[in-house]
Amino acid sequence: MDITAQSEKFCRFEKDGSSYYGKYEENIIHQLEREPWFGIEHTGITYELSEVKLLYPSEPKKIIGLVKAYKQAWENKNPPSFVRWFLKPASSAASDYDSVFLPSAFDQIKVECELTIIIGKEIKDADQEEAEAAIFGYTVGNDIMGYDESFVKYTGDTLEYKDPSLAAALKISDRFAPYGPLIYTNYNWQDRNFSLSIRNSDSNKEVIYNDNTNNLLYTPAKIVSNLSKILTLYPGDVIMTGTSKSFVAGSGDIVTVEIEGLGKLTNYISVKRN
Repeated sequence: MDITAQSEKFCRFEKDGSSYYGKYEENIIHQLEREPWFGIEHTGITYELSEVKLLYPSEPKKIIGLVKAYKQAWENKNPPSFVRWFLKPASSAASDYDSVFLPSAFDQIKVECELTIIIGKEIKDADQEEAEAAIFGYTVGNDIMGYDESFVKYTGDTLEYKDPSLAAALKISDRFAPYGPLIYTNYNWQDRNFSLSIRNSDSNKEVIYNDNTNNLLYTPAKIVSNLSKILTLYPGDVIMTGTSKSFVAGSGDIVTVEIEGLGKLTNYISVKRN
């Protein structure tokens, strides 16, 4: 059975230097008048998928990530009742097939595959029922951070300066939050396999990792409700719900993350912008 049979699929795309929102149907993009969470109104203009470039599918005010949201992080311990989070700026957003450029302060990053929530309504202090209603849909995300050992080495410090405060600090670089390319509505997030792969043909590197969303400790409704008690969530905002393991990647690596029913997201890791 197709687990996304009842889903509608939405995107943001670039055509002739301008960006638009669209509804995706079997390799056809139906251009919309506005963001789909504000009402689906077609312009009557359509494009073949090959005629456009798919962009990250919303324009968030902020990107929120979760830490220790999977069961593996709390083995033999009781997890907290409230989620643990951090913020990324909107400038961290990146699209499918974008290059992620390594900042000059480090030469390695850590990459992760994450179920990603797209908010569709402005909410604050929401209960879980309100939070569920505020979720527009889901997509695939890669929560990237600078590798702390690489950062310490490049700044000339010793490993004793590799402290926990670096975790959030090294997550905010440009293009360190790729997500998309499609948003799926009416998606059942439970019991979905996900995978991460890192490949580099020059070094014969190949890393493959698999897990399942059943190991997520918190439901998306609880995640959204908890976060709304800290700050206002706006339409288009992005919440990456965490993962069970991260992996080191560097220049020349190709990173692909995939979640069952949500498709794939691929990015190239490069030394610097030309």
